[in-house]
Amino acid sequence: MRNATEQNRALISKAFEGLAKGDPSHFMPLFDESIEWRVVGSSAWSKRAVGLDAVVRDLVEPLFARFAGPYLTTPELIIADGEHVAVQAKGNAETLEGVRYDNEYCFVFTLKGGKIIKVVEYMDTILADRALGTGD
Repeated sequence: MRNATEQNRALISKAFEGLAKGDPSHFMPLFDESIEWRVVGSSAWSKRAVGLDAVVRDLVEPLFARFAGPYLTTPELIIADGEHVAVQAKGNAETLEGVRYDNEYCFVFTLKGGKIIKVVEYMDTILADRALGTGD
């Protein structure tokens, strides 16, 4: 398991090095075509998307459309075990309306063959609704 653990930790660590600077170029290519992304909770932003097209259309594009500038996600802790990598992270962004969106996250990634096949995301969903809106 050590080899898979270290490889997966390295892939996610490199991706988050870029995300901390607003650069997703090492993150998005890790998404498998069959990726499943679940945002846990009961807010307008809590949802499950299956497949790369759905993740981009239903999660990535609506989120980034709300930001006035780059969205920075800085890892605070990365723990890996085999195919699973957990990341505790802090976001840093401003919405188009000038509202701060500095959410805290825990992402649990599942990787297979160097690709992310599943993400479970935990965050402050009340903050997300307040800062990003509920779509109403």
